[in-house]
Amino acid sequence: MGIFDFLKPLSKLKRLKMVLAPFEFVGKKVAILVNYALLTIVYFTTFAVTAVIAKIFRKRFLELKPDHGMKSYWAGRKKEDSGKKEAYRAF
Repeated sequence: MGIFDFLKPLSKLKRLKMVLAPFEFVGKKVAILVNYALLTIVYFTTFAVTAVIAKIFRKRFLELKPDHGMKSYWAGRKKEDSGKKEAYRAF
């Protein structure tokens, strides 16, 4: 899938293909460059900032240190007596 797909019916001409090939090549390279730039900006404005804020507030998203005294690593859940109606609301 190229940038000049709308010209595919016209590209049966060999000369037109030869003219459009460098443009398509350059267009793909520019698209890759733009994608890398945008993804880098998104990374440094969202994920990195979130990590810095989490470190400041000493927030741990994953417990990585093993606790040998624990019976299970599953997080406990509040035992509420929710009826059948609440169970059906989950779906």
